[in-house]
Amino acid sequence: MRRTLAGRMVLTTVVVATVAVVVAGVVSFGLVRAATLNDARAAASAIADEWAALPQNELRHRVAERPPVAGEPKIALVESDGTVLGSSGIALRPKVRARVATGSKLSATISIDGAPYIVEAKPAAGGDTVVVARSIRSVDSQVFALAGKLLLALTIGLAVAIGAGILLGRMIAGPLVRTAAAARRLARGERGVDLPSSGTAEVSDVVEALEELDGALGASEARQHEFLLSISHELRTPLTAIAGYAEALVDGLIGPEEIGGADGVGATMLAETRRLDRFVADLLELARLEAHDFPVEPGVVDVSKLVTEAVTAWRAVAEAADVTLSARTAPGLLGETDAHRARQIIDGLLENALRVTPGGGAVTVTTRAGAADVVDAADRHSPGTVLITVSDTGPGLSASDREVAFERGVLHDRYRGARPVGTGLGLSIAQRLAARLGARLEAADTPQGAAFLLALPAARADERRVEQAPGRAGS
Repeated sequence: MRRTLAGRMVLTTVVVATVAVVVAGVVSFGLVRAATLNDARAAASAIADEWAALPQNELRHRVAERPPVAGEPKIALVESDGTVLGSSGIALRPKVRARVATGSKLSATISIDGAPYIVEAKPAAGGDTVVVARSIRSVDSQVFALAGKLLLALTIGLAVAIGAGILLGRMIAGPLVRTAAAARRLARGERGVDLPSSGTAEVSDVVEALEELDGALGASEARQHEFLLSISHELRTPLTAIAGYAEALVDGLIGPEEIGGADGVGATMLAETRRLDRFVADLLELARLEAHDFPVEPGVVDVSKLVTEAVTAWRAVAEAADVTLSARTAPGLLGETDAHRARQIIDGLLENALRVTPGGGAVTVTTRAGAADVVDAADRHSPGTVLITVSDTGPGLSASDREVAFERGVLHDRYRGARPVGTGLGLSIAQRLAARLGARLEAADTPQGAAFLLALPAARADERRVEQAPGRAGS
């Protein structure tokens, strides 16, 4: 029970209620006893006043007629010479008797025959004094009778509190138990699980969070399923081509006149193998980016030099595709980043731009410092950044394309068969890599073609060491 929420709530309720009952009982007993003693003293004082107001003869007569061993209260008459009449002669201490004999008033608690008494004394006619004594033990007997009823009431209250604790524990823990069961079903792969409702705000928040998680997991799994189907298709295409040509070679169906003979078949199989290798490499890179231990080694980088080297490395590919590749760099731009990873992003953007740009087009890479005062979507960056823009004169991207440009495979599926496409992973990898570098990659709005802007953190002014940019990182 102590390990469950309901058990702990019941245990806490029992402990709190028990402590409350004990405290309330002790305090109530003290208050009841004090009130009863005050009432007994007031009653004794009223009796003393009533008897003291009687004429002396009637007073002596009533005292004489009172039984020698009277019950409570005890009433006696103290004469001026100290003689005590009535109630077996209340055994007052000499000092008290002497004081009362002088006709003085007295309201005190006095020990008589070893027992505590409430004593009220009032002067009467003829110099006598009426003494009324009430045993505190008789008062306590009344208090204990009341205490028994009070204890019964407190016990009933304790039982009600325990019952309420059990009911509250079930009311709160019940939905949580059902919610936990639903969460386990979600963990086992079920989706669209009916979650319990609860009137408790905190439990309702947990249920709402699980509902959101259920929806997010469903959407994520749907995307993953879609992605896996896309991967299967992309892998199957080159594998089918390679397998087909290999079987044709084995069966001797490829003659010298067939697509260039063995050399032509080998070239086709090599191209398909490279395509497959590039796709697998992209998948591995994406998996590495998801890992927590992805290595990043930041340093001060000459961004203009990095861009110039990248453009030089890709120029041969551009010339083969009849595309003009150029760089417009601003000298002295230093960024704080990992040179190898930054070059990897630039290479990916260049590969993408060169693939979609038709012959006779152009791809341009520009660098500049971030300018917050320029009203341009491409310049929404603080001056503490270095901006690299890769633009092309290809078919371009619409506003809806830019919104999903970095989602895996979306543009690939949207334009497959309509324009040259890659693996569908390149832009997603580039954006994730930029995030790892503390940079930002976005699709910029441009009147012609497409443009991607990479914003790198600028190096601090006090840093002097510049990391040497690596050679081409590959496509």
